[in-house]
Amino acid sequence: MTTAASARPPTVHRPGPGARLYGGLILVVAVVLLSAWFAPYPLDRRIAGALLGLYGAILIARPTAWLVLLPALWPVADLAPWGGHIHFTESDALALTTLAALGLREAFAPPPATLAGRAPLKLRAGALGLFGLLALSVALSGLHGLLPLPAADAASLVGYNSTLNALRIGKGFLFAFALIPFLHLAVRRDGEAALDRFGLGLTLGLGTCAAAALWERVAFPGFTNFASDYRTTALFWEMHVGGAALDAWLMLSFPFALLGLRRARGPLARTLTLLIVAIGLYALFTTFSRIVYGALLVMLAVLGLASLGRPTATAGDTPRRHPVRLAALVAALLAGGVLTFPEGGYRALLAFTGTALLAWPAGTALAGMRPARFALGLAGSLVLAVVVAGAALNLPKGVYLGYAGLWASAALALGLRRRGAAIGGAVFVALLGGLAWSTVLVSAFWSEPLRFAGTLGGAVLLIVVLARQALGRTPLWQPRGRDVQGLVTVLAVGGMLVTTLGGYYMGSRLANTAADAGTRFQHTERSLSLMQGGLDALLGIGLGRFPEAYFWHVADPATPGSLSLLGDAGSRYMRLGGPRQPRSIDEVVLLTQRLPMDATTPLHYRFKARSQSDTQLMLAVCRKHLLYAAPCTYSLVPIRGSGEWQQIAGSFAEPLAPPAWPPQITVFTAGLTTATPVDLDDIELIDGQLRPLVSNGDFERGGDFWFFSSDRDHLPWHAKNLFVHAYIEQGTLGGAAVLLLLAAALLHLARRPTRLQPHAPTLLAALAGVTTVGMVDSLLDMPRITVMLLLLLWLGLNLRQPPAR
Repeated sequence: MTTAASARPPTVHRPGPGARLYGGLILVVAVVLLSAWFAPYPLDRRIAGALLGLYGAILIARPTAWLVLLPALWPVADLAPWGGHIHFTESDALALTTLAALGLREAFAPPPATLAGRAPLKLRAGALGLFGLLALSVALSGLHGLLPLPAADAASLVGYNSTLNALRIGKGFLFAFALIPFLHLAVRRDGEAALDRFGLGLTLGLGTCAAAALWERVAFPGFTNFASDYRTTALFWEMHVGGAALDAWLMLSFPFALLGLRRARGPLARTLTLLIVAIGLYALFTTFSRIVYGALLVMLAVLGLASLGRPTATAGDTPRRHPVRLAALVAALLAGGVLTFPEGGYRALLAFTGTALLAWPAGTALAGMRPARFALGLAGSLVLAVVVAGAALNLPKGVYLGYAGLWASAALALGLRRRGAAIGGAVFVALLGGLAWSTVLVSAFWSEPLRFAGTLGGAVLLIVVLARQALGRTPLWQPRGRDVQGLVTVLAVGGMLVTTLGGYYMGSRLANTAADAGTRFQHTERSLSLMQGGLDALLGIGLGRFPEAYFWHVADPATPGSLSLLGDAGSRYMRLGGPRQPRSIDEVVLLTQRLPMDATTPLHYRFKARSQSDTQLMLAVCRKHLLYAAPCTYSLVPIRGSGEWQQIAGSFAEPLAPPAWPPQITVFTAGLTTATPVDLDDIELIDGQLRPLVSNGDFERGGDFWFFSSDRDHLPWHAKNLFVHAYIEQGTLGGAAVLLLLAAALLHLARRPTRLQPHAPTLLAALAGVTTVGMVDSLLDMPRITVMLLLLLWLGLNLRQPPAR
């Protein structure tokens, strides 16, 4: 029957003159800024122009596509390590192109509305007031940070100690403020469809980010190497001096992927979404960040509580699962994995997971068994275990062959039962029990013959769960086809938890939590000491001024060094400052440039150097992504302290490891391990094919192609707390604005009736997760994170529950 709501014609949202005027103004400003961005762009402008032109044309033709494309491209758009520009990057051009295209359509051909009924977004005075408070803080602290204006020179764009860093930080707020009206208009016009598109964009953004993280893990430490102290960065170049850009992005986007997985229709959509969730989980756990693990628990707890808070099922609906039973099953799976992994490693864990994967669909066959039939099946499982043990003793890899045969037999039996074959529960008890005991044999075969007590405990636990399902008055679970996605997700989360927490590196990080917390508290005290007087307390020290203030005003003996572009007699050179106390080469500021990946040895270098006292310069060519060097060839170059320019030439003695697959990035680095600064100029590097590898070695193009990083020491660049950092740079005004925005959004999304809105739990989980990450990192000093966080905050503050149909 057609309802009144469905028969109602679409509500026509006609843009007023204000929307058209705003679109025209944004168009003009975006085109001017985009032209200014192109002028100094160091990489191929034709390719950049073609890609941005294609993107803009898509948005002009389909304005709603920005809700999908912008979040999808956002985590992988920047190429700062290649081009060397850190203040104005490719993501800026992407945002400006988005604004130009949307402004053009809004000014001259506003998109039509398709919404029937009330929009799920309504402008609230409280949201407008809080964002106005934040905008006022950004304006005042931005002006404070930008003055005095530096000389219009390329030197002001090298490093973070220039007042132009205020523009780098401030642009994240400005882009968000400019995009919010278009986001609001899109939801007002298209309703839930616009929110679904934005959620899809964030899901794809998780996929692109996680794919980059997956490449990095496979290319450098190795896919399953969880013992190395390698921390993934994906394509978030902002992490070259630390920070939690990847952590924050994963928390912002992962809940939307879970929502997409729950809503996916059709095999292809389910498979692709499940793949994104799987590699997203891998990226999440291989951050080896304790706060990310904690934020994941917070996020899942929010989603779980939101699920329990939904209205109960009505007549005719599928009854809801019992949460206590589901929690018990998840706990049993995790406990079994924890018992199995330390002894049997990945092989036994995979065997345990494979058994659990088959036990779920066998739940219907097991339910309601008689004790005698269950005992018969259990006896059969012991017989099958003896058969597998015989295969292990007499055949090469026999234990694996035996397990594979049992697994295939169980899968075949499930398939035949679905087609109507009369296969009783005793057969499944025998097969599943045999797989459980075979997991113990896999562990004993892989490690030591008598070292299987933990794995045996995991197998017994699995047998107990099967017994409870078979003999209990009510079954623990009732398998449905659509539950497979949830089961695979739970198994993936459990597997990643077990393998990462059970690894040496994460174990050592957890053991050092107390000591690291003491270091963070000391750093907070030092950071707060940067506030000088009442004006700083009100407005902060200035947007983007934290790194410079920390360098000059905090007597931290561990400061890793500095970088500055200077001029001398009409020629530019780079001054590389060393650490305040001797440090190892991976603990100092490194001057870097990315080289062709096929660079071959022998490698010869030539450059000019100048120093006021004797020192040594460490040169290296490494297979390296952003922070941690893999295979390297080094050359330790002595520099005489004559105060005069000296010509230096040499070669790297050790051969560079050949490029592996997947491709590994090759990086040239220069660093100092002592405090004496060194001036560098006319840097040349030639490989075995006599190709010049270094671009802009004379620095006449400023910082083009040159980058820098600090692999280990990251404290001098961040306050390491979202609210502390906002207070230091933006004062009480900015700190209060950030705190009130997050608190108000979380409270609004958690209250009735807003929490009944379909997207409310996802938004609440994302904001709760990123706030948890923000307890140990600054976040708002990374513009890409600032933009998406503010867009989600706007949605969280203005979301409303549509009327019931």
